Amino acid sequence: MEKLLEVKDLKVSFFTDLGETQAVKGAGFAIGEGDFFGIVGESGSGKSVTTKSILRLGPSNCKIMGGEILFRGEDILKKNEAELREIRGGEIAMIFQDSLSALNPVYTVGNKMVELIRRHTNMNKKEAKARVLELLTAVGITDPEKAMNSYPHELSGGMRQRVMIAMAMSSDPKILIADEPTTALDVTIQAQILHLLLELQKKNNMSIILITHDLGVVAETCDKVAVMYAGEIVEYGTARDIFDPGDHHPYTVGLFNAIPNLDEKTDRLHPIDGLMPDPTNLPTGCKFSPRCPYCTEECVNGTPYTYEEDGHRIFCNRFRKEG
Repeated sequence: MEKLLEVKDLKVSFFTDLGETQAVKGAGFAIGEGDFFGIVGESGSGKSVTTKSILRLGPSNCKIMGGEILFRGEDILKKNEAELREIRGGEIAMIFQDSLSALNPVYTVGNKMVELIRRHTNMNKKEAKARVLELLTAVGITDPEKAMNSYPHELSGGMRQRVMIAMAMSSDPKILIADEPTTALDVTIQAQILHLLLELQKKNNMSIILITHDLGVVAETCDKVAVMYAGEIVEYGTARDIFDPGDHHPYTVGLFNAIPNLDEKTDRLHPIDGLMPDPTNLPTGCKFSPRCPYCTEECVNGTPYTYEEDGHRIFCNRFRKEG
């Protein structure tokens, strides 16, 4: 399948009074048209920084230090601001974790959406309003007229997330980046939002990049998966590669073991020992080595071995072939 988006050896750093902090170190992945791609890992693993870098949405103290981000074969990092605006919110759109802070509290939903649509199309105000109603209906809002005239705080969390999706879909993007889109929603609403994303993906042949820490959500939706830890991708493959029994990175195994099992009678969960490392003082060698039960001297001092089979990649010395 032809690659729609390809991230190569991405390096991203934050600069503070304490100096440089590497947030992403050599991340790489590719997605094709219609792919549902998941990036999973603990908080602080670099998931959001990686995807925000695709649209160069980092804060002022965040800088992309190296790598390429190829969209339709052209490097986004070489685009000027005018070219980037055409892509951002146009061909690549993003929905954020906190819908209340992402929407402007002083504008109604309709005002904000009309402004967005007119920025990316030649529609007049009347045509843009009609398009807003169409989009709100498409994302399952039963009273689109009322929603259009509402302020963000007047809508429930689930309604706001549907509005965010409608805004993202207003320019018919080829890629939708969804940053923890079901966080803080109850289980029923979570399922509705995920079902909506799957429907829109199939209907529009749109690619989705889903950022989440929830392996259950990944299992239900994703075709391909990257597991991130401390700014690095430690395992990458199809959903079947990641979820089927077999060879896995110790961190991936730890994530699965930490999921509660309703069939298992136990008084305690099985968390991964230790904590995510301080990004200002990362360990040498494999970043997971201080928490890994299989750690050796080679892991502490060397570069993790890259194991690959049929596109399934694991970055771990356990899989190094002798001789």
